[in-house]
Amino acid sequence: MSTIQPRSVICPFCATQSEGWLVLAGQARGPMTTDLRRYADGQDPIPLQLCSCVGCGWVGDVSDFEERAPEADLAVAAEAAGAWYSQDAFDDAHDPMLIDGPRAEASTLGALIEAHLTPEAARSAADPAFRYEQHAQVQRWRAAGPLREGDAWLRAAWMYGDTERPQDERRCRTRALACYRRGVEEQRWFKRREDLVVIAYLVGELHRRLGDPAEAGRWFEQTAGWSSGLPHMQDLLELAERQGRDPRDVV
Repeated sequence: MSTIQPRSVICPFCATQSEGWLVLAGQARGPMTTDLRRYADGQDPIPLQLCSCVGCGWVGDVSDFEERAPEADLAVAAEAAGAWYSQDAFDDAHDPMLIDGPRAEASTLGALIEAHLTPEAARSAADPAFRYEQHAQVQRWRAAGPLREGDAWLRAAWMYGDTERPQDERRCRTRALACYRRGVEEQRWFKRREDLVVIAYLVGELHRRLGDPAEAGRWFEQTAGWSSGLPHMQDLLELAERQGRDPRDVV
């Protein structure tokens, strides 16, 4: 069981004190969904794993407010800058045919916080789902990689699902899927083949949940191929095979 401790945090950017939480992860024993969310057997730690500054909107776990806090002048590449709060806005910003759209420009972390997080600071502090959505934006700005960004989008989807906001849940699953697929394409984000197997499975399951069973089946087969020679991945392999023939939402 996770240990959750209320904790005040000081924002490294605006020095505002906010109330947050220190979450010490423990082994959960509750049921697990087929997109690999393990439910806690006590208080759910996921909504409290991120703290949010009520002043400027900076978001992260306790370490992101303390020892791992980045500098405001951290450079952010043009392709990573920006934040989009609807799928249409995201699609427009990434559509090469829209030549009259705003041109992407390099920025800094501090400037992006001021432009995108600060106007939404109150919402981020109040809504765990949106807090994870903001965290996904931050992971991209910090160049943490598509897998970490995808994890944040997936957790945002879980939180939106808990509060019955299906459009936002679907939007965040779509973004998580895009991140995971980019991670697989680039390969360099994986330190172990086991991690690649897990992400391949999640790509399949996200395709299934987004209504593309054929593509899901292809990724479930890929999961089996990449797990060859990894007997300790047998449970995930069996889950992938079952999801291909008899899909469910709970393991």
